[in-house]
Amino acid sequence: MGSIICVQDDEAVTPNSELIYEMVDGQQRLTTLSLLLCAIYDRLETLATETPTIQQNEDFIIKRSSIKKRLIKALDFTPNPSWGVFRSGELQYCLRVQPSTQEKNLQDYQFILKEIGVLPEAEQPAYCGNRRIYRAFSYFRQNIPNDLDELFNLLERVYALSFIHISESSQSKAYMLFETLNYRGVPLSAIDIIKNKMLATLETKHNFSIEAAYEKWLKLLEQLPDDVDQNRFLRQYYNAFKNIDQIRVESISRAQASNVIRIYEVLIKRDARFLLDDLLAKAELYNQFVEPEKVGDSELRDVLCDLSRIGAVPAYTFLLYLYSLPVDAFAAADVRTKTAKLLCQYHFRRNVTDFPRTRDLDAINMELIEQCERKRANQQKLTWDFIKQIMLSGKGRPASQESFRSALEDNLYYHNDYMARYALTKIDEISHSREYAPNLWQRNDRGVYVWTVEHVFPQGRNLPSEWIRMIADGDPVRAQEIQERYAHCLGNLTLSAYNSRLSNQPFERKQEKSETTVSGIKIQIGYKNGLALNRVPFVVAGKTTSLATSERWTVEHIQARNQVMVDMLVDIFRFEGENE
Repeated sequence: MGSIICVQDDEAVTPNSELIYEMVDGQQRLTTLSLLLCAIYDRLETLATETPTIQQNEDFIIKRSSIKKRLIKALDFTPNPSWGVFRSGELQYCLRVQPSTQEKNLQDYQFILKEIGVLPEAEQPAYCGNRRIYRAFSYFRQNIPNDLDELFNLLERVYALSFIHISESSQSKAYMLFETLNYRGVPLSAIDIIKNKMLATLETKHNFSIEAAYEKWLKLLEQLPDDVDQNRFLRQYYNAFKNIDQIRVESISRAQASNVIRIYEVLIKRDARFLLDDLLAKAELYNQFVEPEKVGDSELRDVLCDLSRIGAVPAYTFLLYLYSLPVDAFAAADVRTKTAKLLCQYHFRRNVTDFPRTRDLDAINMELIEQCERKRANQQKLTWDFIKQIMLSGKGRPASQESFRSALEDNLYYHNDYMARYALTKIDEISHSREYAPNLWQRNDRGVYVWTVEHVFPQGRNLPSEWIRMIADGDPVRAQEIQERYAHCLGNLTLSAYNSRLSNQPFERKQEKSETTVSGIKIQIGYKNGLALNRVPFVVAGKTTSLATSERWTVEHIQARNQVMVDMLVDIFRFEGENE
């Protein structure tokens, strides 16, 4: 049956105590087998009622008793409250396998034990028959044999199953072991392990009801809709606030995937109640970063949406810190919003130039926080000039403007298609007004962008003859060389609401304006569709033209348009006070 991985605390075993293990891997298998034993026990009871002489059968007596002992343990001493003890009068019971309280699993399982006569009492949860625990029990009850000998044979087969039992002294060690042995490829979420430890500690050490704690935990998860957001939040929370004594863990300078469980084991043991409340408060802030569309302030919403589109998730560490500070920590009301805008500029340049390196970004953000904390420790308010200065110097110094320009001039789409798309939208936004403001980030019913990147000179292998004649005077080898050099540069790109309609069409056909319906909205396609991006002026042979108005599309057109667009982007993303 494979391995089961458990945690057994380091606390020494004392007289009248039991070895109680917390399952890391194996819960479903053990619970399923326990439900099968429940069904066999119930069938034995039914057969004994139908044929009373069976009750005198020695095998029947032994096997029925053995099943009961494998389901519950009667206790004659006062046990540890964390064992999940159930009382009936003077009798005390401990479940051999105790499912989690989530989704009413534990309540449903207790009721099954009561229904088959193993537990003396338990309430029937509403709608338990619709949930998985009871449905699994019902399935076994309907499909196991009715014959006594066949039941005994099935029971012996269950008893013959073998497990490899592995026990560790901490959740973090057990988790690392699980990842090593997890040949099935099913990832075990760090946040689930942390949750289990959190809820158990709140119940046993803080007299906090497990139901109330679980409701708080669910509120936390509501703010972090995706698994990726949840795990990243746990790391960034520690990295943002490790300067606080209640959160700092000695010898751990930075949270990473490999040590995050260890960090939270220490924090939960230190003060689980504080930690849960603080995580919930910070998750509400973090939600603005992962779901920026919901932010009420339009200026902040726009800049947070941009950060998300750029993929600037490392910046969330510093933003989480900044937005957790009181308003009076800042010299002016707009410091945080201006900082968020600067982070957009910073991370667009970083993603285009790939500098600083990705592996250094956590350390850079943590250094920013430490410098802010030192300033606050001296009773000084945080100013925009101070934050800008520390962001653009030292360890986090961004690539030079020269390097930025060079990276933009190259085949940007080839190196980073997502940044190329973002750059195209920013160029178009320069012309946005109350009358003209197309939503270039609109998605259709399937969650796919309506506006996608369109290559004017096609990027495909089989170039149409019309394009070979226009771009290379009919020379296919030269046309291929031009394609490799220029197809993916900004000057050859635009956005189209229906890219497949354009594809390899001749240039004049691509320019034509025609109408299509996307997600119920009528949109003009073709380069004469009025999109400002297609009307960016550039000069070829002394004549001003644009993608929408040019009669031809040649290398000279691509180069000229590329230079103008790069100049526009360098200007948009120039840091305040930075010269050419």
